[in-house]
Amino acid sequence: MLEVQYEALVDDLEGTARKMLAHCGLDWDERCLAFDQTRRQVATASASQVRQPLYRTSLQRWRPADDLLKPLLDGLGPDLLG
Repeated sequence: MLEVQYEALVDDLEGTARKMLAHCGLDWDERCLAFDQTRRQVATASASQVRQPLYRTSLQRWRPADDLLKPLLDGLGPDLLG
């Protein structure tokens, strides 16, 4: 299993894509850098996103707002926050 962070992919698409292909035993193909320009059919809920280049607006989107986490963090106490 290869863990890939979205931030790494956005910061270095080619380098990260090469690592992913190598991990899968696949050869490099320049078309990996133009994934958003493919004309093949996409039948998923994210079809419109597949047609877009990588974008930075989703970076850290997974992280809840600090004010939402505060009650949990307060309940855990300072020892668990490291």
